[in-house]
Amino acid sequence: MRYLKYVIVFLMLALAVDASAQRRVTPIQNPDNTPKQTDTKKKEATVKLADGTEVPARPESVVEMRDMQGRIVLVDTISGIEYRDTILTQAPKLIYPFAEAVSVGVNLWDPIMRALGQKYGLIGFWGEFSIHNWFKPYAEIGFGMADSTPKDKNYTYKSSMAPYMKFGLNYNFLYNSNPDYTVYLGLRYGISHFSYEVTNVSLNQGYWDETQTINIPKQTATVGYAEFLVGLKVMIAKNFYLGWELKAHTLLHKGSHKNGDPWYIPGYGTDPSLFTGSFSLSYRLPLAKKSEAKPDIVPPGADADAVE
Repeated sequence: MRYLKYVIVFLMLALAVDASAQRRVTPIQNPDNTPKQTDTKKKEATVKLADGTEVPARPESVVEMRDMQGRIVLVDTISGIEYRDTILTQAPKLIYPFAEAVSVGVNLWDPIMRALGQKYGLIGFWGEFSIHNWFKPYAEIGFGMADSTPKDKNYTYKSSMAPYMKFGLNYNFLYNSNPDYTVYLGLRYGISHFSYEVTNVSLNQGYWDETQTINIPKQTATVGYAEFLVGLKVMIAKNFYLGWELKAHTLLHKGSHKNGDPWYIPGYGTDPSLFTGSFSLSYRLPLAKKSEAKPDIVPPGADADAVE
């Protein structure tokens, strides 16, 4: 027990000495006696534009893509947000003026087909106004007629010469390219008011299989239809073009007719055909020259002075 008392006293003295030593320690301070602050703000990366202005560089999570018009679109791969890069680049300019050209043409499809034996159709004339060599409002007027006995049918269909009109728009995919070549999609609305009759209708009836011939009286019709088409035009001589079109069409309205619906419709063709085509010769009159200015594009992350 006596030794245990000595051990306890020794430990108490040691703890007292250690506490006294800690109280005498003086912390190290800055020479100016002010707390030291750590600058946690990173310098933001910048890009220098052509005019010398520095703008923030885009984050690494943003990637660059292009839309159908060739404009640069930025996509943030983290958030999924898309936005146009209005700082580092400009949208490509349309190199052709607003009123770029006027074209007039003649549809040679029906005359050629009639020369090959077709018994319906006639001719059509069209005009087109080119906006930036891109969008092209379109109008057509023509005439059609029919005097045909369809194969394996027991009647003759006749339609006197009647006019038709079409209105629509073409979209040129090569709007910033050489206008000597055009690839386009088109949409049309067509309408025609005409008269028609069915003659020499042969009917077999009776016990003795007798043949009777009747005529269906003349009727009038007003028919509207839509056309969806893909086309190609190529210059064959200065300002002269050949064009081809493949069309899918459908009737929109035709009214009701007591003695049967029309078989041939001017500007449309025969019902119920779904596809048809056209072949045309046209003349293009340029109204203005294309702009020589080019878009001023600075590659992302590059120094504009270096690009110059």
